[in-house]
Amino acid sequence: KLSMSRKNIISSLYRSSTLIPWNQQANIKSLEILYAKGHHIYTESQKITDFTCGAMVVSLGHNNSHIQQGFQNHLKNGISYVPSNFSTRTRDYLSDRLLDVTNFTGGKVLYGNGGADANEMACFLGQEYQSLNNNPGHRILSFEKSFHGGSTIGASLISGDNRRVSKAKHYQLPWEPILPNADWNDKGEKSLEKIDNLLDDSVSSILVEGSSGSAGCILYPPGYLQKLSKLCQDKNKLLICDEVMSGFGRTGHFWGHQKQSIKPDIITCAKALTSGYVPLSGVILSPKISEVFENNPVMCGLTYSGHPLGCEIANRCLDLYLADNLQLLHNVNEKSEELNKMGNQIAKEHDFIVEYRNNGFLGCWQLDLNDSELAQVSQLLLDNNIYCMRIREHIFTSPMLGINSELLAESMNQINTAFSQMEN
Repeated sequence: KLSMSRKNIISSLYRSSTLIPWNQQANIKSLEILYAKGHHIYTESQKITDFTCGAMVVSLGHNNSHIQQGFQNHLKNGISYVPSNFSTRTRDYLSDRLLDVTNFTGGKVLYGNGGADANEMACFLGQEYQSLNNNPGHRILSFEKSFHGGSTIGASLISGDNRRVSKAKHYQLPWEPILPNADWNDKGEKSLEKIDNLLDDSVSSILVEGSSGSAGCILYPPGYLQKLSKLCQDKNKLLICDEVMSGFGRTGHFWGHQKQSIKPDIITCAKALTSGYVPLSGVILSPKISEVFENNPVMCGLTYSGHPLGCEIANRCLDLYLADNLQLLHNVNEKSEELNKMGNQIAKEHDFIVEYRNNGFLGCWQLDLNDSELAQVSQLLLDNNIYCMRIREHIFTSPMLGINSELLAESMNQINTAFSQMEN
Protein backbone atom coordinates (compact mmCIF):
# COMPACT_ATOMS: atom_id res chain seq x y z
CA LYS A 1 0.00 0.00 0.00
CA LEU A 2 1.33 3.44 -0.96
CA SER A 3 1.60 5.78 1.98
CA MET A 4 3.60 8.56 0.31
CA SER A 5 1.84 11.89 -0.18
CA ARG A 6 1.62 13.40 -3.69
CA LYS A 7 4.23 15.96 -2.64
CA ASN A 8 6.65 13.23 -1.55
CA ILE A 9 5.99 11.16 -4.67
CA ILE A 10 6.76 14.12 -6.91
CA SER A 11 9.88 14.95 -4.90
CA SER A 12 11.03 11.34 -5.15
CA LEU A 13 10.42 11.25 -8.90
CA TYR A 14 12.50 14.33 -9.50
CA ARG A 15 15.21 13.27 -7.11
CA SER A 16 15.75 9.66 -8.17
CA SER A 17 13.86 8.75 -11.33
CA THR A 18 14.53 11.68 -13.69
CA LEU A 19 17.98 12.72 -14.84
CA ILE A 20 18.14 16.52 -14.75
CA PRO A 21 20.42 17.93 -17.50
CA TRP A 22 23.57 19.91 -16.64
CA ASN A 23 23.43 19.06 -12.92
CA GLN A 24 24.93 16.65 -10.43
CA GLN A 25 21.94 14.60 -9.35
CA ALA A 26 22.62 14.42 -5.61
CA ASN A 27 20.54 16.76 -3.48
CA ILE A 28 18.58 18.30 -6.37
CA LYS A 29 15.46 20.04 -5.10
CA SER A 30 12.97 20.89 -7.82
CA LEU A 31 9.88 23.02 -7.42
CA GLU A 32 6.80 21.30 -8.78
CA ILE A 33 5.05 23.58 -11.28
CA LEU A 34 1.29 22.95 -11.12
CA TYR A 35 -0.09 25.60 -13.44
CA ALA A 36 0.97 28.46 -15.71
CA LYS A 37 -0.71 31.46 -17.31
CA GLY A 38 0.67 34.40 -19.21
CA HIS A 39 3.94 35.55 -17.68
CA HIS A 40 3.67 33.38 -14.56
CA ILE A 41 4.22 29.83 -13.36
CA TYR A 42 2.64 28.53 -10.17
CA THR A 43 3.69 26.12 -7.43
CA GLU A 44 1.47 25.06 -4.55
CA SER A 45 2.39 28.25 -2.70
CA GLN A 46 4.08 30.63 -5.16
CA LYS A 47 3.26 32.76 -8.18
CA ILE A 48 6.58 33.11 -10.00
CA THR A 49 7.29 35.50 -12.86
CA ASP A 50 8.92 33.53 -15.68
CA PHE A 51 11.38 36.24 -16.70
CA THR A 52 13.39 34.16 -19.16
CA CYS A 53 10.52 32.31 -20.87
CA GLY A 54 11.90 29.15 -19.29
CA ALA A 55 15.02 28.85 -21.44
CA MET A 56 14.13 31.61 -23.94
CA VAL A 57 11.31 29.40 -25.22
CA VAL A 58 7.82 30.57 -24.17
CA SER A 59 7.98 33.90 -26.02
CA LEU A 60 4.19 34.12 -26.42
CA GLY A 61 3.28 33.26 -22.85
CA HIS A 62 1.78 30.29 -21.07
CA ASN A 63 -1.79 29.10 -21.64
CA ASN A 64 -2.30 31.18 -24.78
CA SER A 65 -5.80 30.59 -26.13
CA HIS A 66 -4.89 31.12 -29.80
CA ILE A 67 -2.12 28.52 -29.57
CA GLN A 68 -4.31 26.13 -27.60
CA GLN A 69 -6.81 26.14 -30.45
CA GLY A 70 -4.11 24.53 -32.58
CA PHE A 71 -4.31 21.39 -30.46
CA GLN A 72 -8.04 21.20 -31.11
CA ASN A 73 -7.49 21.67 -34.85
CA HIS A 74 -4.98 18.84 -34.86
CA LEU A 75 -7.29 16.45 -33.02
CA LYS A 76 -10.19 17.09 -35.41
CA ASN A 77 -8.45 15.63 -38.46
CA GLY A 78 -7.55 12.39 -36.70
CA ILE A 79 -3.95 12.34 -37.98
CA SER A 80 -1.65 11.21 -35.18
CA TYR A 81 1.44 11.00 -37.37
CA VAL A 82 2.49 10.33 -40.95
CA PRO A 83 6.05 9.84 -42.29
CA SER A 84 7.67 12.84 -43.92
CA ASN A 85 7.34 11.36 -47.40
CA PHE A 86 3.62 12.24 -47.10
CA SER A 87 2.55 15.87 -47.26
CA THR A 88 0.33 17.71 -44.78
CA ARG A 89 -1.19 21.15 -45.27
CA THR A 90 0.14 22.40 -41.94
CA ARG A 91 3.73 21.40 -42.74
CA ASP A 92 3.84 22.88 -46.23
CA TYR A 93 2.04 26.04 -45.12
CA LEU A 94 4.60 26.47 -42.35
CA SER A 95 7.49 25.93 -44.77
CA ASP A 96 6.13 28.56 -47.13
CA ARG A 97 5.73 31.05 -44.30
CA LEU A 98 9.22 30.47 -42.89
CA LEU A 99 10.74 30.91 -46.33
CA ASP A 100 8.70 34.07 -46.81
CA VAL A 101 9.77 35.77 -43.56
CA THR A 102 13.37 34.77 -44.32
CA ASN A 103 13.20 36.01 -47.93
CA PHE A 104 14.39 32.59 -49.14
CA THR A 105 11.88 32.24 -51.98
CA GLY A 106 12.55 28.95 -53.73
CA GLY A 107 14.36 27.45 -50.74
CA LYS A 108 13.42 24.45 -48.60
CA VAL A 109 12.85 23.64 -44.92
CA LEU A 110 13.88 20.45 -43.10
CA TYR A 111 12.32 19.82 -39.70
CA GLY A 112 13.73 18.34 -36.51
CA ASN A 113 12.78 18.12 -32.84
CA GLY A 114 15.11 20.64 -31.19
CA GLY A 115 17.88 23.13 -31.69
CA ALA A 116 20.76 20.67 -31.37
CA ASP A 117 19.57 18.35 -34.13
CA ALA A 118 18.71 21.35 -36.33
CA ASN A 119 22.24 22.71 -35.99
CA GLU A 120 23.81 19.32 -36.62
CA MET A 121 21.66 18.73 -39.71
CA ALA A 122 22.47 22.24 -40.97
CA CYS A 123 26.19 21.56 -40.67
CA PHE A 124 25.82 18.23 -42.48
CA LEU A 125 23.72 19.71 -45.29
CA GLY A 126 26.18 22.55 -45.70
CA GLN A 127 29.03 20.07 -45.91
CA GLU A 128 27.11 18.02 -48.47
CA TYR A 129 26.55 21.13 -50.57
CA GLN A 130 30.26 21.94 -50.58
CA SER A 131 31.22 18.35 -51.35
CA LEU A 132 28.72 18.03 -54.19
CA ASN A 133 30.15 21.22 -55.67
CA ASN A 134 33.69 19.78 -55.46
CA ASN A 135 34.85 22.25 -52.82
CA PRO A 136 37.67 20.68 -50.78
CA GLY A 137 36.83 22.10 -47.36
CA HIS A 138 35.69 19.70 -44.63
CA ARG A 139 36.03 21.72 -41.42
CA ILE A 140 33.24 23.75 -39.82
CA LEU A 141 34.20 26.53 -37.41
CA SER A 142 32.32 28.42 -34.71
CA PHE A 143 33.10 30.99 -32.03
CA GLU A 144 35.27 30.16 -29.02
CA LYS A 145 32.39 31.26 -26.79
CA SER A 146 29.17 29.86 -28.23
CA PHE A 147 26.52 27.20 -27.71
CA HIS A 148 24.73 25.23 -30.40
CA GLY A 149 23.25 22.32 -28.41
CA GLY A 150 24.25 19.51 -26.09
CA SER A 151 22.11 16.50 -27.01
CA THR A 152 24.03 15.37 -30.10
CA ILE A 153 27.75 14.80 -30.62
CA GLY A 154 27.97 17.19 -33.55
CA ALA A 155 26.15 20.07 -31.86
CA SER A 156 28.19 19.55 -28.69
CA LEU A 157 31.54 19.57 -30.46
CA ILE A 158 30.75 22.68 -32.53
CA SER A 159 29.86 24.56 -29.30
CA GLY A 160 32.42 26.78 -27.61
CA ASP A 161 31.17 25.82 -24.18
CA ASN A 162 32.38 23.73 -21.25
CA ARG A 163 29.60 21.26 -21.93
CA ARG A 164 31.55 19.98 -24.95
CA VAL A 165 34.60 18.93 -22.90
CA SER A 166 33.49 15.48 -21.72
CA LYS A 167 32.33 14.55 -25.24
CA ALA A 168 35.56 15.80 -26.82
CA LYS A 169 37.43 13.21 -24.70
CA HIS A 170 35.70 10.40 -26.60
CA TYR A 171 34.80 11.79 -30.02
CA GLN A 172 36.48 13.85 -32.70
CA LEU A 173 35.02 15.76 -35.64
CA PRO A 174 36.48 18.56 -37.77
CA TRP A 175 33.91 20.86 -36.17
CA GLU A 176 35.87 23.34 -34.10
CA PRO A 177 34.94 26.34 -31.89
CA ILE A 178 38.10 28.32 -32.60
CA LEU A 179 36.88 31.62 -34.07
CA PRO A 180 37.77 34.52 -31.72
CA ASN A 181 34.70 36.38 -30.48
CA ALA A 182 34.36 40.02 -31.41
CA ASP A 183 35.59 42.69 -29.00
CA TRP A 184 33.19 45.63 -28.84
CA ASN A 185 36.05 48.04 -28.08
CA ASP A 186 37.87 47.49 -31.39
CA LYS A 187 34.64 46.96 -33.37
CA GLY A 188 35.64 43.33 -33.87
CA GLU A 189 38.57 44.16 -36.14
CA LYS A 190 41.08 41.81 -34.45
CA SER A 191 38.53 39.00 -34.53
CA LEU A 192 37.90 39.52 -38.25
CA GLU A 193 41.61 39.63 -38.98
CA LYS A 194 42.20 36.30 -37.26
CA ILE A 195 39.12 34.74 -38.87
CA ASP A 196 40.40 35.86 -42.27
CA ASN A 197 43.55 33.82 -41.64
CA LEU A 198 41.61 30.81 -40.33
CA LEU A 199 39.36 30.49 -43.37
CA ASP A 200 41.75 28.48 -45.53
CA ASP A 201 40.90 25.77 -48.08
CA SER A 202 40.27 23.19 -45.35
CA VAL A 203 37.20 25.10 -44.09
CA SER A 204 33.79 24.63 -45.69
CA SER A 205 31.46 26.62 -43.41
CA ILE A 206 31.14 28.67 -40.25
CA LEU A 207 28.28 28.50 -37.74
CA VAL A 208 27.38 31.64 -35.78
CA GLU A 209 24.46 32.72 -33.62
CA GLY A 210 22.12 35.45 -34.86
CA SER A 211 22.73 37.01 -31.46
CA SER A 212 24.80 35.41 -28.72
CA GLY A 213 22.79 33.74 -25.96
CA SER A 214 23.98 30.99 -23.62
CA ALA A 215 27.64 31.99 -23.95
CA GLY A 216 26.85 35.27 -22.22
CA CYS A 217 25.12 37.57 -24.73
CA ILE A 218 28.41 38.64 -26.32
CA LEU A 219 27.32 41.55 -28.49
CA TYR A 220 28.34 41.92 -32.12
CA PRO A 221 29.72 45.42 -32.85
CA PRO A 222 27.80 47.36 -35.51
CA GLY A 223 28.66 46.08 -38.98
CA TYR A 224 30.59 43.07 -37.67
CA LEU A 225 28.36 40.37 -39.16
CA GLN A 226 28.32 42.19 -42.48
CA LYS A 227 32.11 42.05 -42.64
CA LEU A 228 32.10 38.41 -41.53
CA SER A 229 29.53 37.55 -44.18
CA LYS A 230 31.63 39.23 -46.87
CA LEU A 231 34.67 37.21 -45.75
CA CYS A 232 32.65 34.04 -46.22
CA GLN A 233 31.46 35.12 -49.65
CA ASP A 234 34.94 36.12 -50.82
CA LYS A 235 36.41 32.80 -49.66
CA ASN A 236 33.49 30.60 -50.81
CA LYS A 237 32.57 29.49 -47.28
CA LEU A 238 28.99 28.93 -46.20
CA LEU A 239 27.52 31.05 -43.42
CA ILE A 240 25.13 29.06 -41.21
CA CYS A 241 23.16 31.12 -38.70
CA ASP A 242 21.84 29.60 -35.48
CA GLU A 243 18.63 31.46 -34.60
CA VAL A 244 17.45 28.86 -32.06
CA MET A 245 17.53 31.37 -29.20
CA SER A 246 17.62 34.71 -31.02
CA GLY A 247 14.85 34.11 -33.57
CA PHE A 248 11.16 35.05 -33.67
CA GLY A 249 11.47 38.62 -32.48
CA ARG A 250 13.62 38.22 -29.40
CA THR A 251 16.09 40.88 -30.55
CA GLY A 252 13.43 43.20 -31.98
CA HIS A 253 13.95 41.78 -35.48
CA PHE A 254 12.29 38.61 -36.71
CA TRP A 255 15.73 36.98 -36.94
CA GLY A 256 18.64 38.22 -34.87
CA HIS A 257 20.97 38.41 -37.86
CA GLN A 258 18.62 40.84 -39.64
CA LYS A 259 19.76 43.56 -37.26
CA GLN A 260 23.01 43.61 -39.24
CA SER A 261 21.39 43.14 -42.66
CA ILE A 262 23.06 39.89 -43.68
CA LYS A 263 21.68 36.93 -45.58
CA PRO A 264 23.05 33.57 -44.39
CA ASP A 265 23.08 30.44 -46.55
CA ILE A 266 21.30 28.33 -43.92
CA ILE A 267 19.27 29.31 -40.84
CA THR A 268 18.27 27.11 -37.92
CA CYS A 269 15.40 27.70 -35.51
CA ALA A 270 13.58 26.00 -32.61
CA LYS A 271 12.44 27.13 -29.12
CA ALA A 272 10.09 30.05 -29.87
CA LEU A 273 9.08 28.44 -33.19
CA THR A 274 6.34 26.76 -31.14
CA SER A 275 6.74 28.90 -28.01
CA GLY A 276 7.53 25.66 -26.20
CA TYR A 277 4.05 24.16 -26.57
CA VAL A 278 5.47 21.18 -28.49
CA PRO A 279 9.00 20.26 -29.68
CA LEU A 280 9.90 21.37 -33.22
CA SER A 281 12.92 22.78 -35.00
CA GLY A 282 13.68 23.83 -38.54
CA VAL A 283 16.62 24.08 -40.93
CA ILE A 284 15.86 26.76 -43.52
CA LEU A 285 17.90 26.41 -46.71
CA SER A 286 18.45 29.23 -49.18
CA PRO A 287 17.66 28.44 -52.83
CA LYS A 288 21.37 28.14 -53.56
CA ILE A 289 21.76 25.34 -51.02
CA SER A 290 18.46 23.55 -51.57
CA GLU A 291 18.95 23.36 -55.33
CA VAL A 292 21.76 20.82 -55.00
CA PHE A 293 19.33 18.36 -53.40
CA GLU A 294 17.01 18.36 -56.40
CA ASN A 295 19.12 15.58 -57.88
CA ASN A 296 20.93 14.34 -54.77
CA PRO A 297 19.31 12.65 -51.73
CA VAL A 298 18.99 14.35 -48.36
CA MET A 299 20.91 11.94 -46.14
CA CYS A 300 19.67 13.12 -42.77
CA GLY A 301 16.32 13.29 -41.03
CA LEU A 302 14.33 11.75 -38.21
CA THR A 303 11.04 10.00 -37.53
CA TYR A 304 9.13 13.06 -36.37
CA SER A 305 10.38 15.46 -39.06
CA GLY A 306 7.53 17.88 -39.74
CA HIS A 307 5.12 16.29 -37.25
CA PRO A 308 1.62 17.64 -38.03
CA LEU A 309 0.94 18.74 -34.44
CA GLY A 310 4.24 20.62 -34.22
CA CYS A 311 3.58 22.35 -37.54
CA GLU A 312 0.01 23.26 -36.54
CA ILE A 313 1.25 24.87 -33.32
CA ALA A 314 4.11 26.65 -35.11
CA ASN A 315 1.62 28.15 -37.56
CA ARG A 316 -0.50 29.41 -34.67
CA CYS A 317 2.62 31.00 -33.17
CA LEU A 318 3.55 32.61 -36.49
CA ASP A 319 0.05 34.11 -36.58
CA LEU A 320 0.89 35.95 -33.35
CA TYR A 321 4.44 36.98 -34.28
CA LEU A 322 3.21 38.48 -37.55
CA ALA A 323 -0.02 39.98 -36.22
CA ASP A 324 -0.83 43.70 -36.34
CA ASN A 325 2.15 44.58 -38.51
CA LEU A 326 4.67 42.85 -36.18
CA GLN A 327 3.34 44.59 -33.07
CA LEU A 328 5.18 42.21 -30.72
CA LEU A 329 8.51 43.10 -32.35
CA HIS A 330 7.71 46.79 -31.99
CA ASN A 331 7.04 46.16 -28.30
CA VAL A 332 10.44 44.49 -27.90
CA ASN A 333 12.20 47.46 -29.51
CA GLU A 334 10.32 49.91 -27.32
CA LYS A 335 10.61 48.04 -24.02
CA SER A 336 14.24 47.03 -24.60
CA GLU A 337 15.26 50.64 -23.99
CA GLU A 338 13.64 50.43 -20.55
CA LEU A 339 15.27 47.03 -19.94
CA ASN A 340 18.71 48.33 -20.92
CA LYS A 341 18.39 51.33 -18.62
CA MET A 342 17.29 49.29 -15.62
CA GLY A 343 19.76 46.48 -16.28
CA ASN A 344 22.71 48.84 -16.43
CA GLN A 345 21.54 50.73 -13.35
CA ILE A 346 21.31 47.50 -11.36
CA ALA A 347 24.82 46.57 -12.52
CA LYS A 348 26.16 49.84 -11.11
CA GLU A 349 24.55 49.21 -7.72
CA HIS A 350 26.24 45.87 -6.96
CA ASP A 351 29.97 45.30 -6.78
CA PHE A 352 29.73 41.61 -7.73
CA ILE A 353 28.21 42.45 -11.13
CA VAL A 354 30.80 42.80 -13.87
CA GLU A 355 28.41 44.24 -16.48
CA TYR A 356 25.03 43.96 -18.14
CA ARG A 357 24.78 43.07 -21.85
CA ASN A 358 21.55 43.04 -23.81
CA ASN A 359 20.16 42.90 -27.35
CA GLY A 360 16.40 43.47 -27.46
CA PHE A 361 15.05 40.93 -24.98
CA LEU A 362 18.17 38.75 -24.91
CA GLY A 363 20.40 39.91 -22.09
CA CYS A 364 22.34 38.91 -18.98
CA TRP A 365 24.35 40.13 -16.05
CA GLN A 366 27.82 38.68 -15.69
CA LEU A 367 28.55 38.04 -12.00
CA ASP A 368 31.90 37.75 -10.24
CA LEU A 369 30.93 35.06 -7.69
CA ASN A 370 31.95 31.50 -6.88
CA ASP A 371 29.75 28.48 -7.62
CA SER A 372 28.22 28.36 -4.16
CA GLU A 373 27.38 32.06 -4.26
CA LEU A 374 25.89 31.74 -7.75
CA ALA A 375 23.60 28.96 -6.56
CA GLN A 376 22.56 31.20 -3.70
CA VAL A 377 21.63 33.98 -6.15
CA SER A 378 19.39 31.57 -8.07
CA GLN A 379 17.62 30.58 -4.87
CA LEU A 380 17.18 34.21 -3.76
CA LEU A 381 15.56 35.01 -7.08
CA LEU A 382 13.03 32.21 -6.58
CA ASP A 383 12.48 33.34 -2.99
CA ASN A 384 11.51 36.71 -4.46
CA ASN A 385 9.04 35.02 -6.81
CA ILE A 386 11.01 35.47 -10.00
CA TYR A 387 12.75 32.95 -12.25
CA CYS A 388 15.79 33.91 -14.29
CA MET A 389 17.75 31.22 -16.08
CA ARG A 390 21.35 31.02 -14.91
CA ILE A 391 24.21 29.51 -16.89
CA ARG A 392 27.33 29.53 -14.76
CA GLU A 393 28.12 33.20 -13.95
CA HIS A 394 25.38 34.67 -16.14
CA ILE A 395 21.89 35.63 -14.93
CA PHE A 396 19.62 36.12 -17.95
CA THR A 397 16.82 38.58 -18.70
CA SER A 398 14.62 37.41 -21.58
CA PRO A 399 10.98 38.26 -20.87
CA MET A 400 7.99 37.37 -23.00
CA LEU A 401 7.63 39.56 -26.05
CA GLY A 402 4.34 41.14 -24.99
CA ILE A 403 5.44 42.30 -21.53
CA ASN A 404 4.25 45.74 -20.44
CA SER A 405 6.27 48.44 -18.68
CA GLU A 406 4.66 47.80 -15.28
CA LEU A 407 5.54 44.11 -15.13
CA LEU A 408 8.98 44.79 -16.60
CA ALA A 409 9.78 47.30 -13.85
CA GLU A 410 8.27 45.06 -11.14
CA SER A 411 10.37 42.11 -12.32
CA MET A 412 13.60 44.09 -12.43
CA ASN A 413 12.88 45.37 -8.91
CA GLN A 414 12.43 41.79 -7.70
CA ILE A 415 15.79 40.88 -9.23
CA ASN A 416 17.44 43.91 -7.66
CA THR A 417 16.02 42.93 -4.28
CA ALA A 418 17.53 39.45 -4.62
CA PHE A 419 20.91 40.96 -5.56
CA SER A 420 20.74 43.28 -2.54
CA GLN A 421 19.99 40.34 -0.25
CA MET A 422 23.03 38.59 -1.70
CA GLU A 423 25.25 41.47 -0.61
CA ASN A 424 23.81 41.33 2.90
